[in-house]
Amino acid sequence: MQLRIVTLREDFVEIEVENEDPSILDSLAEILQRMDEVEYAGVVVEHPLTMKSILRVKTDKQKMLAKDALTKALSELSKLAEEFEEKIKEL
Repeated sequence: MQLRIVTLREDFVEIEVENEDPSILDSLAEILQRMDEVEYAGVVVEHPLTMKSILRVKTDKQKMLAKDALTKALSELSKLAEEFEEKIKEL
């Protein structure tokens, strides 16, 4: 996976990811969208053949910085993946 931070401000972060399935970013965006501090979170797939996706996150900087929202969402996604793995092991 290649990751590049395109824009980083207090209230906005834009990250470009190459050579990775966009469903990971979609899952992350879904978690971000549920957070009250997040005004917008979405993924743009430039083109399916280029394997390049862009995640954009906009927050209310008075409530939470964009990078902190992203960190919090990544932590939650990681916990969900661990829970899922444990459930699969129980089968």
